[in-house]
Amino acid sequence: MKKYHNHTGGAKGSDTLWDEIGQKYGFINHHHYWYKKMNTKSKPEDKISEEEYLEGVEQIRIANKTLKRQHIDKYMHLLARNWCQVKNSEAIFAIGKFKNTRKTQVNGGTGWAVQMAIDNRKDVYLFDLETNYWYFWKDGKFHYCVTPTLTENYAGIGTRDINLSGEKAIENVYKKTIKKNDF
Repeated sequence: MKKYHNHTGGAKGSDTLWDEIGQKYGFINHHHYWYKKMNTKSKPEDKISEEEYLEGVEQIRIANKTLKRQHIDKYMHLLARNWCQVKNSEAIFAIGKFKNTRKTQVNGGTGWAVQMAIDNRKDVYLFDLETNYWYFWKDGKFHYCVTPTLTENYAGIGTRDINLSGEKAIENVYKKTIKKNDF
């Protein structure tokens, strides 16, 4: 499981649980990106450079053409940091809620990383905390899917307001990944 790397922000809630539950199953490589201020899970080597930050700002501007959200500059240090999660991963595994009934956008800060991943043609999985199902992005919207398995470079992200079904969803992804690879 040493070949697996989680690219995340290390925020309370889902980000932290992707780390903690992963470690319980032997997934030990977790990168908690930060800009300007470390969080409790971050390491000095997880700091993003000024160049990466500016890349992130550009990616946020592109994502906002779809999301159409306001007052984003106040949170740009966090939003632009999310770009490193997307950039360094092959797939996004998010815990959250849909922003709309058409299942085309994800709520809150998680929605930014999800949209950047969509814009950059990365695989995106979302465990929706309202329906308690996994969804996969395809053809312009999310479609129901079975529990996914991790890619070697993945972004385990999501809402701070995770519940027990979200925690179980994370655990099931790790278990299924282990089973698939016969560890």
